[in-house]
Amino acid sequence: MITDEQMHNIILVHVARTWERIRLRQPYNEMPQDNIESASVAIPEIAYEIYKDDVIQKLINYKKNDWDWEVMTKGETHFSDLYIEGRAEEIIYNDYIHE
Repeated sequence: MITDEQMHNIILVHVARTWERIRLRQPYNEMPQDNIESASVAIPEIAYEIYKDDVIQKLINYKKNDWDWEVMTKGETHFSDLYIEGRAEEIIYNDYIHE
């Protein structure tokens, strides 16, 4: 079982990793927010949005030891890191990069 705080911390790490990977693919390695602003505003906001996601909330409240990412995400992914980073990438491109 996982606590709210543990889940939020896991999501926060994956969002930061995703933000950095996307930053390195951008022209001049620049994002729409500088490093300080992204760390204090954008990344925590994205992490919270993912934390409130239906699948994540189901995981936090799940009472058994038979959680299956593929079943719970309807075949989208097999692992939490892929799910979280995929959601983070989607949010970053849609809400921050606007490609």
